[in-house]
Amino acid sequence: MRPTMPSPSVLVLVLTYNAGPPLEACLTSLLRTTYPNARIVVLDNGSTDGSDRIPDRLGIPVHRFGENLLYCGAYNRAIRDMRAGADFVLLSNPDIVVPPGTIGRMVGLAESDPRIGFVGPVQRRTDTKGVRSAGVRWRCGRLPEHALVPGEPIDAVEGAFVLIRREVFDKVGLLDEAFAINLEDIDFQLRARQHGYRSAIAADAEILHEPPGTTRRLKGAYYQTRNALILTSRYCGSVPLIRLKVRLYLEGISGKMLGRPRATYVLEGLRDFRQGVAGIKKFS
Repeated sequence: MRPTMPSPSVLVLVLTYNAGPPLEACLTSLLRTTYPNARIVVLDNGSTDGSDRIPDRLGIPVHRFGENLLYCGAYNRAIRDMRAGADFVLLSNPDIVVPPGTIGRMVGLAESDPRIGFVGPVQRRTDTKGVRSAGVRWRCGRLPEHALVPGEPIDAVEGAFVLIRREVFDKVGLLDEAFAINLEDIDFQLRARQHGYRSAIAADAEILHEPPGTTRRLKGAYYQTRNALILTSRYCGSVPLIRLKVRLYLEGISGKMLGRPRATYVLEGLRDFRQGVAGIKKFS
């Protein structure tokens, strides 16, 4: 009888900052995975709400950074120090519930083709159970948009819950900290594409993802604006960049006239792009 090959090892990195009760639901669901070779580590970005003690209570290792490094900074430090020995690295938000079979199905798809560098699940909203994301589409001069039908062509997998082949980091490098958070996933996957890797959605794997709160949405408008312009300036010509600038400026001005809080963040993102501001933004 031929010996059974061990399952590929998966390092699950759950990044959290003041996540509150959803973190416990996320970690509890991950502990129930049926995948036999997953190691879970929590990365805490300086939480002050006590949620950093949840992993201790559940017996999950936690690495405390002591400050908010946001998405790219925290993951880069962890990936650099912890990826040795793992076949895959799975990056997870803390506001996600993961059914037991999801990780195994994602690994199965990745193992089916060595050119698949990134695998995501179908994301469903926790409130309506409707599809939140089945991948991301992006075209020059436009903002990224979520695919809502599994099987649609996609350009990237959203970074909220993404399985990445370890060798991608070895060959491509790490996340670009100029983005800090938001659209770094698209940039990284575009760079990986130049090395022959592609992104895919495991249509039979699902997660539940909490909708973001108001503060996160507003700051997200800033990062999406600024980072969409950074992304466009890197991968597109001047015409798509101008088109996107005009679109965002009109959104910001009209939003200010209508009293929409988001507008201030959009205009600030435009201004910071013009001034060459990148990385973590310190909001007043």
